[in-house]
Amino acid sequence: MNNNLISRRGRPPVTAVVAAVLLALVAGACGSDNNSGSAAGSGSTTEPKATVDCASGSISGAGSTFVQTIAQQWIKDYATACPGATVNYQGVGSGAGIQQFIAGTVDFAGSDVTMKPDEEAAASAKTGAVLHIPWSAGGIAVEYNLSTVKDLKLSPETLAGIFAGKITKWDDAAIKADNSGASLPSTGIQVVHRSDGSGTTAAFTAYLTAAGPGTWTAGSGKDVPWPTGQGAKGSDGVSGAVKQTDGAIGYSEVSFAKGAGLGIARIKNEAGQFVGPDGAAVAAALAGAEVPSDLKVKINYKPTDASAYPISTTTFVIVPRKPADAAKAKLLKSFVLYALTAGQTTAESLYYAPLPSSLREQAKTAAQSIGA
Repeated sequence: MNNNLISRRGRPPVTAVVAAVLLALVAGACGSDNNSGSAAGSGSTTEPKATVDCASGSISGAGSTFVQTIAQQWIKDYATACPGATVNYQGVGSGAGIQQFIAGTVDFAGSDVTMKPDEEAAASAKTGAVLHIPWSAGGIAVEYNLSTVKDLKLSPETLAGIFAGKITKWDDAAIKADNSGASLPSTGIQVVHRSDGSGTTAAFTAYLTAAGPGTWTAGSGKDVPWPTGQGAKGSDGVSGAVKQTDGAIGYSEVSFAKGAGLGIARIKNEAGQFVGPDGAAVAAALAGAEVPSDLKVKINYKPTDASAYPISTTTFVIVPRKPADAAKAKLLKSFVLYALTAGQTTAESLYYAPLPSSLREQAKTAAQSIGA
């Protein structure tokens, strides 16, 4: 198997106890005559034990590196519950995943942003109507490499100034103001950003646009004209480059920063609190998101909850509403529903956040319509 399909690069360790519980729960239900299994993970008590309506065959997907870590776990656990099924996923970036989906070379795409109107029109011309289904959520970590600073705090204006290239030294007055008493070196700041089309970049730059108006002027999107820094491919590439460079700062999904052993900054929210990207803080931020009927969630990057982490996002699976291949339609529906039920229970142990219950129910309804 191509190692890129289910790469474990940057994935945080899951305890043996959690893994054993997962395997025991999913394996114990796989022997039923109707090829249905029951599976439940750990890390959340809000989702009850779920029955997996297994399907067989093979499907492939590509896209978001943000969702890659939890998608790997879903694929592993779903395969245990449903041994007749094969699901492959390549973390190539949201932009590349969407293009592969449009080209018809994959059955689904993972993306941290919704398709642009022209992208959706191109996909619909080939496959018919397209669904955007939220299936996970998490915080975008601002990761850094400073041996003398263990608890970096950054206000929105300071963060925007760093990525705009206007704050270039770690002992700049703005950073000092956010970190009273910290031992900040005079080291130059090396910004690392994504070089590929990235939904993580789209969400991160949308935050900078909202939080640092007048300071961040490069706009938002999967690709932007970065005013400073060096590019690296994928979340793992950004984390790797930050790890190799003293004084570097970048952004990635939390598990990549954790896996690389990097510092993760706490970001000042609208309530004036410095908050890190843990599951509860992401959930608090998502409570203020707008959820339209098409489930293309609109994030509020200025949540007012004092416990909210402001750089939070949902991530989507993009699928045809009626895939041409009936067997693939059944497997797509089964796997996405697994991710939205038992799969949610693995979120917190992998540094993600379970979807809010109301959004999860809407997403499950959309998933039920695949192939219908």
